[in-house]
Amino acid sequence: MKRLLSTVALAAAFIVAPAHSQSVDQLLNQIKDGSFAKSAEATALESRFAGAGAGKVNLLQQLRTQRAALEATSNALEQQYEANDQALNQVRTERANSLGDLKDLFGAIQQVVGEAQATFDGSIISAQFPDRTDSFDEISKKVSNQSNQLVTAGEIESLWKALFNEMVQQGKVAKFSASVATAAGDREEQQVVRVGTFNLIGDGKFLTYGAGGVADLPKQPDGRFLNQASSLFNATGPVEFAVDPTLGTLLEAAVESPGLRDRVAQGGLVGYIILSVGAFAAIIAIIKIIILFGVSAAVKKQAANPGSPSDKNPLGRVLKAAADTKGNDSEAVELRLSEAIMKETPKLTSWLMFLKIVSVVAPLGGLLGTVLGMITTFQSITLFGAGDPRLMAGGISEALVTTVCGLVVAIPIVLLHTAAASKAKRVEEILEEQSAGMVARKIEG
Repeated sequence: MKRLLSTVALAAAFIVAPAHSQSVDQLLNQIKDGSFAKSAEATALESRFAGAGAGKVNLLQQLRTQRAALEATSNALEQQYEANDQALNQVRTERANSLGDLKDLFGAIQQVVGEAQATFDGSIISAQFPDRTDSFDEISKKVSNQSNQLVTAGEIESLWKALFNEMVQQGKVAKFSASVATAAGDREEQQVVRVGTFNLIGDGKFLTYGAGGVADLPKQPDGRFLNQASSLFNATGPVEFAVDPTLGTLLEAAVESPGLRDRVAQGGLVGYIILSVGAFAAIIAIIKIIILFGVSAAVKKQAANPGSPSDKNPLGRVLKAAADTKGNDSEAVELRLSEAIMKETPKLTSWLMFLKIVSVVAPLGGLLGTVLGMITTFQSITLFGAGDPRLMAGGISEALVTTVCGLVVAIPIVLLHTAAASKAKRVEEILEEQSAGMVARKIEG
């Protein structure tokens, strides 16, 4: 409403005040002049567009002419390609007809080249002759129609020579220089001994051959085989050496099988405790047996000369105790002899109870370790599943190591305990025999 009132007031002002009519006319004239100017600029712009359109028509005509020329060239090239293709097919047909029986020969050569390539790649003989398969790729291309050239008689002969050399080298022991990848990751030039197609020896160690060349075996077999390898490497004549007829399978199995140290480590803490206690008990038993042998010899010597008792052996001390008894009372003498024998018995039987306890506890400790190992194995199966039988078999194998440790300790300790106890019992029997004889002589006297 306010805007309407303002508009009406403004119109009234124009009507009422004719003095302002001149300004409105001037404004109208300015608007007309501007429209005319704009119309002139628009006319000039239209003229420019018209001229540019004529140029584009010419350009379009030129492009159409070029396209027609290119299409004509393309059609000519297509016709030439078809003609060349027909000529090439005709040449191929003539070549195939000319080859005749040579196609079968080339097929056989291609098969032999493929088999030889696979054999040579995995053969340790290639460590000595690394470039012997360089010509195989070229021969394969020629016989498989990947090349326009035919395989030559010289190339076929080189293939035959390579196969014959492989057969000859299988029965040789050769020494040559080769680049060897060491366990530290470096490559060194070393002297290598090759035993046919079976083993590679370098500096008294077993080597392996693969895609990366010659390398140290990650883990060497036990000392018996290493001694043979060292003897062969430094041999100047015939030596004893065990070859691997499976071309590496048996050697890998021998390397993967754990040694004595690995087996002991698999027993864990329980295994180490059992073996440590067993070693200590074995030392005690051996020392005890040696002492009892010395005591037995001294007692036998004293029994041969009862008239001169010595304090350096049990029988001498028993005889001396009886000689120091006053009077001829047989009961008193018997009591003194029994007392003397009772004093000597603990010395003879010392540590025997310890050996007996170890022989009993060792298998129980092994059983404890096995149970703990089985618990760990079943926990692994629970976490990772039983999809891999090797996981469960390996865990059970490690768990049973402690049982083996317990039996290994218990069996010899039982034998040593039996030997020591028998020897101590024999000395006690000699003491009792001599004591009984002395009492009898006292009674008779």
